[in-house]
Amino acid sequence: MKIISQSVNELVLQEGSASGLVAGAAFVIAGPLAWYFLHKSNPAVIWVALGLVAIGVAVILFSSSITVVANKGTGQVSYQKKRLVGGQDSTYSIGEIFRIETRKQWQIQNTQAPGNQGGSMPQPMLVAQSVIVFKDGREVPLDHQKTSSSTSVGSVVLMGGQGAETAIAARVAEFLNVPFQEIAPPNMGAGINIIAR
Repeated sequence: MKIISQSVNELVLQEGSASGLVAGAAFVIAGPLAWYFLHKSNPAVIWVALGLVAIGVAVILFSSSITVVANKGTGQVSYQKKRLVGGQDSTYSIGEIFRIETRKQWQIQNTQAPGNQGGSMPQPMLVAQSVIVFKDGREVPLDHQKTSSSTSVGSVVLMGGQGAETAIAARVAEFLNVPFQEIAPPNMGAGINIIAR
């Protein structure tokens, strides 16, 4: 999530870009290339090629961008989610917003074992997402889920955080004059942080 522009009365946020389309296109192109170069040595490569094309098409169809425009003058928040197929355009009253939250949680993902020994090992990854929470319980995501980067040094895993995302979510809450809440797993040391406005 990036703040594109901010004035006294208007804040514009944008999340996402053409990177999903580029990655999807790379898979779509890689499929036929894999078939072309490898089909003589192994006829079953057609299934791998078709799989790559299918993954590419799925990535293209499901990649999205989010634009949020908060305008104090009109008292409205405009939310736009764009996808190649479908999307969402909504307008909300700033008065309906209860708070802005950033939620962090650990998820276990399998990663390649060190030394490329053919096995995988579970590794905790920190996932975070910021949302607008409304007084009636509805929620609208401000950004896509973000997975932290991690670096292994021996048996120790060093985690990169989503500090910039949390800071931007706090700035959005400050701009809208609503509370900001960061919900973190108990073992992060942060717990639940609430900043009342």
